[in-house]
Amino acid sequence: MSFNLCKLPRQEKYQIQLDYEASFWAYQIKRGKNSREAIYDTINSRPLSEQQILKQKFESYLSLMLAG
Repeated sequence: MSFNLCKLPRQEKYQIQLDYEASFWAYQIKRGKNSREAIYDTINSRPLSEQQILKQKFESYLSLMLAG
């Protein structure tokens, strides 16, 4: 089964993008390509409305990746 993401409302597409970014940052940490400090600097440079969401998703993905 496939889904056409283009048909989603704009807000849902944006949430998917935030999720993608957080998972990519966790991947970078796991591979040693970036540091937590640099990623948190990036997160803190984003608008306040996004910061909490990105921090939660980043920590969630990071715990999953480092556990496995």
